[in-house]
Amino acid sequence: MLFSVFGRSGSMTGENKNFNTMCGNKIKTYSKGQSISKNHFFILSKGLNAGKPLTEPCPNCFIFHAENEQEKDFYYWLVFCLWQADKFKIYLVGSVIPFIRISDLKEVMEQANHQANQNPSEYQKSLQLLIQIDKQAKVINQQLQLIKQAKKVIVYKALK
Repeated sequence: MLFSVFGRSGSMTGENKNFNTMCGNKIKTYSKGQSISKNHFFILSKGLNAGKPLTEPCPNCFIFHAENEQEKDFYYWLVFCLWQADKFKIYLVGSVIPFIRISDLKEVMEQANHQANQNPSEYQKSLQLLIQIDKQAKVINQQLQLIKQAKKVIVYKALK
């Protein structure tokens, strides 16, 4: 099965590629000062947003080491889809600060990788829509921030 890979910009990058490899040995616990490869991304490990893919590290995250840019983008968006669908929520443990075990994360990613490769065209369509919606949400969030700033300026001038 051939599988197109999307970059963060939402456009297709690279060639069609099938990532049926096991991703388990590519995920490690991140520690500050650790040497990292060029093709990597981070996955939040603690809190209610555990499983969220990140471009920058934080104290409570895992790191995914990819062999190339296409593999990194494929798994970044796969994890993003899983996080958006709340697939990691049922694996959260801990009474005060919930967290996801690395073994559970790997298992969920392996299952999702298998499913995505079973029906690549459907996954591609869903992924394209999700990327477009994510872009639009970022634009709307920026607009909301500008509106908040405008409100503050108006109130400040009114009370001056």
